[in-house]
Amino acid sequence: MNKLYTAQEVADRLQIKKTTVYELIKRGELYSSKVGKQLRISEQQLNQYLEHSNSGNPGNSGASASGISPMSSLQVPEFPPESSLLKRDYLLHSSGLILCGQFSPALELLVSQMSIHPQGIPVLQSFMNSYNSLYSLYFKKAHIACASLDLEDIRHLVPGTALSVICLYEYAIGFYVLSGNPKGITSLNALSGKNITIANREKGSTPRIYLDRFLLGSQISPASVSGYSTELVSDISTAAAVANHKADTALGEEYAAHQSGLLDFVPLETLPMYLVMETNALSQPGFAALLEIVRSEDFRTILQGQTGYDVTRTGELFSL
Repeated sequence: MNKLYTAQEVADRLQIKKTTVYELIKRGELYSSKVGKQLRISEQQLNQYLEHSNSGNPGNSGASASGISPMSSLQVPEFPPESSLLKRDYLLHSSGLILCGQFSPALELLVSQMSIHPQGIPVLQSFMNSYNSLYSLYFKKAHIACASLDLEDIRHLVPGTALSVICLYEYAIGFYVLSGNPKGITSLNALSGKNITIANREKGSTPRIYLDRFLLGSQISPASVSGYSTELVSDISTAAAVANHKADTALGEEYAAHQSGLLDFVPLETLPMYLVMETNALSQPGFAALLEIVRSEDFRTILQGQTGYDVTRTGELFSL
């Protein structure tokens, strides 16, 4: 009989956290099935993952040969896939809000503050990259999109709609490298070197857009960048790939590097993170509460203390 495991049973067997199991499923490294509304992993699916892990595939940033990943202490977000679509469909037709964005401590804080605000309403965070978040907003599959793109890019991706954009924070994008930066990676030009392998992000994510624009502007062929085709779906995933010696470097936000004692961070540029919504929604109660939270001194103080993000522009409002 092909035995079925729960996520917790798989976590116990691999000696990792349950949240890491969900992350492996989200990245497509561990396959799963739904039995009714419950998520289950079959013996065959688990064995396929273990065989793939032991093959040393460079795209795999999961457990090491010992069964314990150097990044196992990271606080990987939990993505329970068996319920997210049901919640999304419910909130689209209720008084709740759907907020799309890549996992971020800032969004976690914002959602928690909305839950206790007197005028706050239920919020479902749908984990998507910048491009897909704006795409969902355009097709009215979400109420708010979190995006780290130029304002001009945002305008082009959501045409024909009056938009309001709130600056949530500013952050450094840069390289994850092993402690001491043994390969001396300090600029994007280093990626064209034959001895540098990168763990890349998926299309539509800010690090991927940032890298692709550089390569195009510098007339560097993506094919010349080792590891370019290895796509992972979160900064924690790419940071784990570097920590596990599956790649020499990766582009991402600084917070992921600091969650491991194995990595250093080489900053390249400061980028803004925006909350994007339709302008006519600002007068509605839930949106008004969200704006009040982001503009509060308490929110800025907690956000800066927890993450180190630059909150100088937090709460600034733009119209597009």
